[in-house]
Amino acid sequence: MLNVYKLDSSILEWIQEHMRTKVMDRVMSLSTRLGDCGVVWILYFLLMVFNREKRQTALSLLVCVIVCAFLGNFAIKPIFRRTRPCNHDTAFPNRPAVKRPSDSSFPSCHALTSVAAAVTLCHAGWFLGMSSLVIASLISFSRMYLYVHYPSDVLIGAMMGVAAGSFFML
Repeated sequence: MLNVYKLDSSILEWIQEHMRTKVMDRVMSLSTRLGDCGVVWILYFLLMVFNREKRQTALSLLVCVIVCAFLGNFAIKPIFRRTRPCNHDTAFPNRPAVKRPSDSSFPSCHALTSVAAAVTLCHAGWFLGMSSLVIASLISFSRMYLYVHYPSDVLIGAMMGVAAGSFFML
């Protein structure tokens, strides 16, 4: 039988032992901040809302991000109450390189909202779609790198984001 906690912990340990550098700490801290409160997705919204051809996608993006953030933070997290890795494992006392979040770990709402936004933006054209997928990937990975989410939190959050982004573009 697959032990998700052991697999999650092994992946996090590998990331911590093989990828951590001061430069990566800065890049990942910046990446995760882009997802805080949907900042980067609000910027995408503002760039598109005044363009008549992109206005509908911009509005879909805004609604999608708000709904995903609300559902993830206020409906799903309180049900699961999963302890974050930075609060569970004291083997990495200098982690994370960002302020420790006080809410629960599952699902990663950064991954949920970012992937949902990126899927929504894929309907707005090649450049917006590809740039948003890169940003969503960086934001999602940063959550594991910074030791604030387990890989399964990020994976399930991203899967929920694909479903939500697809739904909002129907």
